[in-house]
Amino acid sequence: MPSAPGARPFRSRSRSTTALAWVPVRRNKRGRRTPVTSRTAWLWLTALVGMGIAVGDVAMGPATSQIGLLLVCPLLASTQHGWRVTAVVSGAATLLAVAVSTVEHALGQGDTQVRLLTLVVAGAYGTWCAHRSASLQQQLEKVASAAQRAIIQPTDFSIGGLDVSARYHSAAAQAHIGGDLYAFANTPMGLRLLIGDVRGKGLPPVHLSAAAIGHFRDAAYTQPDLLAVAGELESRLAGDLGAEDFITAVIAEVDPHHVRLVNCGHHAPLHLPATGAPALLAPPGPTTPIGLAPDPTVQEVPLAAGDRLLFYTDGLAEARDRTGAMPDLQLIGRLCTGAQLDGALDTVLKALQHHTRHSTAGDDIALVLLQPAHDHARHAPRPRPHAPDAVTRRRAGTG
Repeated sequence: MPSAPGARPFRSRSRSTTALAWVPVRRNKRGRRTPVTSRTAWLWLTALVGMGIAVGDVAMGPATSQIGLLLVCPLLASTQHGWRVTAVVSGAATLLAVAVSTVEHALGQGDTQVRLLTLVVAGAYGTWCAHRSASLQQQLEKVASAAQRAIIQPTDFSIGGLDVSARYHSAAAQAHIGGDLYAFANTPMGLRLLIGDVRGKGLPPVHLSAAAIGHFRDAAYTQPDLLAVAGELESRLAGDLGAEDFITAVIAEVDPHHVRLVNCGHHAPLHLPATGAPALLAPPGPTTPIGLAPDPTVQEVPLAAGDRLLFYTDGLAEARDRTGAMPDLQLIGRLCTGAQLDGALDTVLKALQHHTRHSTAGDDIALVLLQPAHDHARHAPRPRPHAPDAVTRRRAGTG
């Protein structure tokens, strides 16, 4: 079918159309990609600091001892590595101090022995700090995992003549939830959904994500239309958002034959018609996010049998490989046409993991894929005398 009014032809922003074939990626024991490059660079920095102190001590001669400064090595290592690596660095620093003292014939002096003892104590303390940090991180992961299951768990369901599948992946190694969010509400007006992205990454935006989801669920059942829902979110979140905080969001109302959208500075959903090219359902004009006084419009687009809609966050649209190339969104659209919604989203996530496998940077990803259920899609939509196939209305206020 031809693209609906309000839709924008789909253009790929990728430099390669073959970069998304999936292959296994290197992971740690918790299934997370490990930024090996930065941690290795930090370890090399620690080694260079230690060697610099040792060379400086020898150059200055036995009259001035600098070996006590080697205690910074285990402390530096403990900030980025586990207790085992920290213990090895601590032992290496102690041996280096002994070697320098031996070269200067100062090993038997009392002040040298005090410095060596201080170095050993500092190494033990750094090792303990690294072990304690790892334990706290494990506890944090358990709490975050429980929060994920309670707030934004992956889901697959059929309701109101629609089949829906949703997935979430966090880029934060220390948590399973972050700034991206989605939520659903089955209302008399149809299935309403929210997908959004809180400014920031990792754990700090979790509070705002939970608040946005709670306020949306309240407003979705009590407000008559999407503009009122957006206005209620703006009003209720005013007390939670800081001076520099905002939430990009798309609020949608879907039935088996139509989708109505309000876009507040978020990526345009992707319309995947059964026949024809994919199209971005971009708003008529740019809008600001929630928290920055948005003035959105309502778009209404018809859905035909076999059509699908993909809602996503910038973790998909702006994922970059090590060369800076973004994913081929047209290929992403083709991956979303799999027989089953859940399998299609799992394939998309695997493709993104391959695309960003050599990049240490990452972003949270929220994906929602839906389609009219087969038994509803076979029936022609009833005419809506008060609304044409695609309608754009200006919001009167924030409600």
